[in-house]
Parts: sequence; structure tokens; C-alpha cells
Amino acid sequence: MKGLSGKIVALVVVVVVVVAAVAIIELTSKPSHVTTPPSNTSTSSTSTTTTSSNVTLTVVTFSGESAQFIQYAGELFHQEHPNVQVQVIQYPFSDYIDKELTVLTGHSSQYDIIGFTSTSAQRVSPYLLNLTNFNLSQVIAQQEDFGGIIYNVTTGQREVVGVSYETAVYLMAYRESIFSNQTLANEFTSEYHVPFNPNDWTNWTEVIWADQFLTSHNITQYGFLIDDHVSHGIIDAFPAVYGWYYIRDNSISNGTTGIPGFNIMFTGYIPAGMKFPVPSFNSSAGVEALETYAQLVKYDPNPSQLQVSYDNLPELFPQAPGGFMFTSQLSYLNSSVAQDTYLAPLPGGYAETGTDLLGVSKYSAHPQLAEEFLQFLVSPQVQEIAFLKFGKFPVNQQAFLDLISNTSIPSYQREWLNATYHAALNAWANPPNVPPTYISLITDFNNQVFSYLTGQISNPQQALETAAQQWATAVESYYNGG
Repeated sequence: MKGLSGKIVALVVVVVVVVAAVAIIELTSKPSHVTTPPSNTSTSSTSTTTTSSNVTLTVVTFSGESAQFIQYAGELFHQEHPNVQVQVIQYPFSDYIDKELTVLTGHSSQYDIIGFTSTSAQRVSPYLLNLTNFNLSQVIAQQEDFGGIIYNVTTGQREVVGVSYETAVYLMAYRESIFSNQTLANEFTSEYHVPFNPNDWTNWTEVIWADQFLTSHNITQYGFLIDDHVSHGIIDAFPAVYGWYYIRDNSISNGTTGIPGFNIMFTGYIPAGMKFPVPSFNSSAGVEALETYAQLVKYDPNPSQLQVSYDNLPELFPQAPGGFMFTSQLSYLNSSVAQDTYLAPLPGGYAETGTDLLGVSKYSAHPQLAEEFLQFLVSPQVQEIAFLKFGKFPVNQQAFLDLISNTSIPSYQREWLNATYHAALNAWANPPNVPPTYISLITDFNNQVFSYLTGQISNPQQALETAAQQWATAVESYYNGG
């Protein structure tokens, strides 16, 4: 959900900069290093579109590190395609979607490539090409699924409307110095009979036990931090917890990880006579998840006084044994804390996605060239540069593996890469991104859950039933034209 990535993950040592420079030289001098997709693929990073005149591909997206990476990749693309310039137009995150939609609804060819986050995917998808033949063989599917692929309620088909160009996952970060302490490990294991290693935890109860142990022994002020911010964060944090319960309840999941766009907060099937699924969290699984979420929050600052959010979690992190966060938040940790921070999947071995994407406008004058640039952007070499130069976790699997084996990179960053890669392969506990999400679903759900967390509502079933009724009404109204 939190599509914005942060600044560079950490200061990269001089030798890493050298590696990046070498990678750039190799990329620009030997374009044949870019893998050519199968013959049935319409575009590739090396399939040159012949053009005798100068062409400008215009990309529009939100401002920040991601936009800078895209512009840098555009300069590399220009070296392979001398007649092609790539221009990145940046707007503040708060209003970039409105800026894009103003142009797209007017069917203007002003923009060729449209940037968006996973949660805004279906706001812009009506104006994007279906990239049916795009080569996604090296792109991590779980990143692509959340926003890049949508379920068309009208046709009942899945459509590829965007390409994820970086990896962002919501997982568990922990302080290595605490969990490698053998004295603490022996005492914890003796008391709770489970490993003192977040990578080995199989359920959320073990996190609560760790919170109890560490706070009661005055090791840390807080337990594992988890977002409980009412304006947005709850819709990220709750699905992360709920995923454990959802996937184990076949009556709501139907053995799936949800229908694209609706995801786990809705049933993994469409009831007879309907065109879309129904809310899933007003179930026994949802109640258990909400009660667990509330237990986790009890070991954090009182949300009535201070809500944990995307912005302040890195500031609170040194007073905790760890926290549940998006990988983009790692860049906000100070250097000493960052080097002491390791990553693990959510208990039970899964994660949540929150990534950024690019799609091709239906009104672009250069659609094939735009697709070629996107294919270039997700090639292994460019994706490696994304991490080395911009701190962006790659979405290309080969790039991940190459970086993990690169001993010039600091060991803690390679640990991040390894953990993020494996978490990304199993990241599916996602909130919805259907069009009504930002209009009403987030507010409806977060308000009810926050009222429960702060004691204004005492019955978890009541809170979830109210939110589910509001969601059902909003979705039915949207898709049935109400």
C-alpha cells in the first residue's frame, strides 16, 4: 500500500560505487548483455524500434528517488537508442494522480508512460494498454500481481496494466544484537519453548510472547512496533496479521490468496449471481486477527496518545526489538541501527506487497517504444544499478541473485537483499486496490478498527461487521452504477 520508496537504503561503501560504475560501463558498451525475450514477446530491451527522427518518451510519476532512478535509466536507454530521449515529469505524491487523470481523461498523447502505486492502479487502468505480450518472466510475480494485474469485473478476465519496477514488501525487521544474545535466547526458550529467532516463528502468538518477555525484562521499552495510524496505516497492518488466518480458513479464502484487486480482505471466490467477491474479514478468522492485532498494539505506544505510523516508526525503532515495516522504511533508520537490523518474513513465512508501477498510455504516440523502455527498465543490469545507485530493491530475480552474491556489498545489506527476495516471492497478504478503496474503504475500515483498539468499541465482531456492511454497500454501488 505504501508505494513511496525512501532515500538510498544506506551509505554505500566506495567499492560498491565502483561496482555500480563498472555495471554502467558494461551496460552501455555491451547492450547484448540484456536478455532477449522469447519470439512471441512484442518488446524487449534490445529489440530496437527503428526511427529516423528524434522521439521523446514522456514519463509522468510522483517525485522522489524512484523518479530519479527512472530518469537515470532513461539516459542509459538513450545511449542504446540515440534518437530517443526519455523525459520524466514529476509531481508531488499528494496530487500526481489527479495531474495524470486530467491528461488521460482528455485522451491526450502528452504522456507515454504513466506512474502509479499499487493502490491507485485501478484509478488509471481504464487509460492504460493491456500489455498482453510483455515479457514478465524475470519479474517477481507477487510484486506484479498487486497493481500490475487487475481483474476486469465486466469481462471476468485478468489484464496486465502495469509493470512493477522495484520490490517493496511489508515484513518483520528485528534488532540482531538482541536476538543473537545467547543468554536471552536460553531464558526465552526455557520459558516459552519456542526459538528466540524471528525467522523461526510460525504464528503471531510467538511475537506476542517476545513482546511480553522483552518488555517485562526491561530489554526494550516497546514490543515489536506495528502501524496503528487511523488515517492510513491500519489498512496496511491489519492484512499483514489477517493473512495468517485467511489462508487457513478455506471457507473464505477458497484456497487462494484472493482475487486481484480485491485481495484477502474479500473472499477468494465470487458468490453465485454476483460479479465480485464479498468482504471476508467479518468472519471468525477476522475476529481472531483483530484480537491478535490489538494484543500487538498493547506493547506499543498507546494509540490514543501516539499512533505508530509509516513516518514515525523509524524514530521509535531504537526503543523496540523490531517492527513490522515496508522495506522502503529501512532508509530512514540511522546508520548504526540499520547495521544492527535484520529482516524476517511475517510469522508463518509470508509477506505483504506495496510496490510502484509504470503503464503505457492508450493515447501514447509511441506505444511500442514505451514498452521497450519498460522492458529495459526491468532488465537485470538496470535493476542492479537501481539498488547500487538508488537503494531500490530490484524486481528482477536475476538482479536479486547477482546482488546477494556480490561480496563488495556490506553484509547487512546483502542480508536485507536475501530476506527481501525470499519474502517477495511469498508476498500476497495485500489490502484491496479496487477503485472505491481510497474513496471509502480505508476510512470505513480504519475508523472501526481504531475504535476497537482504543476501547471505544468493545466487541471486535461488531467493529468488523459494521465495516463489512459499509464495504459491501460501497463496492456494490460502484460496480452496479449506484
